[in-house]
Amino acid sequence: MDKVILMRHVLRFSRGLLPVFLLAACGGGGGGGGGSTPAPSAPAISAFSASPAQVQPGQSVTLSWTVQGATSPTISPGVGSVDGLTSRAVTPAASATYVLTAANPSGSVTASTTVTVASAPYPPGLASGNLQVGGVTREFRVYTPAGLTGPPKALVLVLHGGGGAGLNIANPGAHPLSVFRDVADREGLIVVYPGGQPALDGSPGWNDCRSDNQTSSNADDIGFLNALIEQLRTAYGLPTSKVFMAGGSNGAQMTLSYALAGPANVAAVASSNGNMAKSPKTGACSASPPRRLPVLMVHGTADPAMPYAGGCVANLGGNCTRGQVISAEATRDVWRQANGATGTPVETVFNGDPSDAGPANRLVYSGASDVEWWRMDGAGHPVASQKVLVPTTPESGSQNRDVEFAEIAWAFFKSKL
Repeated sequence: MDKVILMRHVLRFSRGLLPVFLLAACGGGGGGGGGSTPAPSAPAISAFSASPAQVQPGQSVTLSWTVQGATSPTISPGVGSVDGLTSRAVTPAASATYVLTAANPSGSVTASTTVTVASAPYPPGLASGNLQVGGVTREFRVYTPAGLTGPPKALVLVLHGGGGAGLNIANPGAHPLSVFRDVADREGLIVVYPGGQPALDGSPGWNDCRSDNQTSSNADDIGFLNALIEQLRTAYGLPTSKVFMAGGSNGAQMTLSYALAGPANVAAVASSNGNMAKSPKTGACSASPPRRLPVLMVHGTADPAMPYAGGCVANLGGNCTRGQVISAEATRDVWRQANGATGTPVETVFNGDPSDAGPANRLVYSGASDVEWWRMDGAGHPVASQKVLVPTTPESGSQNRDVEFAEIAWAFFKSKL
């Protein structure tokens, strides 16, 4: 013990150090050293991405990441803590760069990924557009609801008839087909009004399947509608299962012609007072429908312009220059046969306005694809409407006012989404 005390003094005074106890001198064992815990390694981010990196307004994006050694990962802007997660869905209102921060007591690291939100293809309201097809500039109008903030529920092309109205059917209250705008406001649709080319009489119209129509233009309307659908479908990021077409009169004939020639580009069609050609052009017009396609058809039994029983179209001069059509019921039966909808229909009668010429009779033929047939008793050529009323004339007959064509067409389309 005296030796231990002596060594303490020697170390203290000769080296100027604090007292040191030499446990070995006291016989203490060499038990564990008890060193301090090493500091953790800095965190690491090995991946951070957004899929898809470019979206339409209102569409969602999935952020995914791989992080090592982080105790508090966060993402900005607007996401916050993502501790314990490896992905997160976000819906940016505008283009944004997301920053992932991974931290622990030894430091932090960051990584970023950018999401581009495309601007809306067309402004709210009614906008004009055009595209080139075969060297010809074709016009159209697009109606976008003011309150639409995300992707549209569907894209509906609405084709005007022949004889003068043309693209003006898109103006509020100008034509029963303008009511599709009201449907769009409520349902979140994009409605497109394509414009036909001038016929030989100068009025805009469509080059449908009639081979004996001496007044039609020679426009490539199938090519135009194909190009228009592709342009708009791509712009809005919609599949063809959300693209529909409707039309009245010559626009109805064009709609049914398109159903024969380009059915893969639409999910369903609706026509008002338009029959199929008695002498169709060669090619798709002369063939059976290439695929089953849901079809809604409306026709007045007293239509003088598009005869219910078939015959000459709008034969005002008595020389049948606009060609001939088969009957409304034969047109219906073409699609019943094609769609396997040949059974007994379910019938419902609507008489919303007892003062018009007669009730609206809805007959639904179910099959592999439905055929919905509306027989408007006593009605003439005008598109059925309760909102936009059309006066009775000898050339057109009276309007059915029991139902709204735009509403029944959309109800049919919506059931196919």
